[in-house]
Amino acid sequence: MIPVEQIARLAELYDRFNNALDPFSEECRKAKSELEASISNLHSTHASDVRYSEFRFELIRYCIEYLRKNKP
Repeated sequence: MIPVEQIARLAELYDRFNNALDPFSEECRKAKSELEASISNLHSTHASDVRYSEFRFELIRYCIEYLRKNKP
């Protein structure tokens, strides 16, 4: 189980790159890179028996759900 605090941090990164006004900005690239590294780390730590693509899909879904509930 991934803690809510971790989901919140990942959701913030997802929001910064997915909703960036300039998708080619350095901030956007950095957020995407940090998100992908975090997802990869969580996958290898908590769910190495699950396919990476499925794990990533579900984690992004949790991020979107978190943002929908918590972002004004």
